[in-house]
Amino acid sequence: MKENLKTIALIVIALSFFAIAVVEILRLVLPKEPQFPSNFIENKNNAGPMQNMMGQNPIANQRLNDSTLTSIEFAEEIFNFGDIYEGDIVTHEFKLKNTGKNPLVIRSAKASCGCTIPSYSKEPIMPGNEGIISVVFNSEGKGGKQHKAVHVTANTIPNFTVIEFTANVLDKKK
Repeated sequence: MKENLKTIALIVIALSFFAIAVVEILRLVLPKEPQFPSNFIENKNNAGPMQNMMGQNPIANQRLNDSTLTSIEFAEEIFNFGDIYEGDIVTHEFKLKNTGKNPLVIRSAKASCGCTIPSYSKEPIMPGNEGIISVVFNSEGKGGKQHKAVHVTANTIPNFTVIEFTANVLDKKK
């Protein structure tokens, strides 16, 4: 029995030394730091994995710089549908204005929920001109107070604006 314990102890010690040796060899072989230049993030010309996300405005795939930025102003950023019935599909148009000096390009408008569908013009909005982001809310399967958001990304500072709506969804009409 003592011989078996000695054998097991020697095997455990040998495996421990082997594991330590493997770790030390990997330390020597593998790089210590990610293989990116130190200024990778600051360099605006580096393409990141999120650069070509689906659902973005194809016109907006150009890189931003200060000379292409503008400003946006919404007539309202929060809208209340009030009382609606479950199953109702309601729409609201959020009016916006390009208050800057460069064309406004809406890159994306993404809803916080699959029950909300935003749509917008893919064409640039010239300085001083107005546009709309239409939001359709499907209340099917919803009940009570609802609060939804749409994140609008554009060539503005800040580069996104959140527009929101609320609704009080009542039981279906009988």
